[in-house]
Amino acid sequence: MATASKRLSRKELRQPDSFQLGTEKALAFYNGHQALVLTGIGVLIIILAAVWGWQVYKDNQNVTASLEFNKALVAYQENKYPEALAAFEKVQTYRWSRYASLSHLYQTNIYLATNDLDKALNSGQRAVTATKPNTLFRQLALMALAAAEERKNQCKTAIEHFNEAQKIVGPLQSSAMLGKARCAEQIGDKAAAIAAYKDYVKESPGSPMGLKLSELESAGATQPLAK
Repeated sequence: MATASKRLSRKELRQPDSFQLGTEKALAFYNGHQALVLTGIGVLIIILAAVWGWQVYKDNQNVTASLEFNKALVAYQENKYPEALAAFEKVQTYRWSRYASLSHLYQTNIYLATNDLDKALNSGQRAVTATKPNTLFRQLALMALAAAEERKNQCKTAIEHFNEAQKIVGPLQSSAMLGKARCAEQIGDKAAAIAAYKDYVKESPGSPMGLKLSELESAGATQPLAK
């Protein structure tokens, strides 16, 4: 048998409900702190406007930079290196654009192609700084910088950058192993060269570098390489 619901007394019906109480408290607070509330709202509006304006600014930079980057890329692909360098330099003026970091990388590749190794080192360092950790772009920048260092006979530093590039999951891990092996061999560190060639051959079975590894191992890991 269903129980009858409790009927509210007239006194209880006249009592304000929780919504009404909450509204009254909010109005009371507003009336007592009107200046503070209006100031807070004004600050919030300013912050939201600034965030929106910053996003619009970044979006505009990306659009403009992408157009300039495409022009530079066309010149690069046509081997018009002076024109491409100037165009990539212009892209870098849009420093908040995602294309700015890419332009450093392409400039490094141009300097490597034209054998301007000092500028390749400088541009490669800027490319590494401009890219985010553990990304393909960082791996590409590290490899370009290490290539410039290897060609400048700065193999100890090159090995560090090849090693950092190898730690990033990406398509250039095997190339980084091979770069480490070449540089270790160049500075006469036979043990490090053998270890790097082993890693490379393990990742690339059937590679001609297997013969190189056999030659180094047969010569004896304790004997220094001829410089």
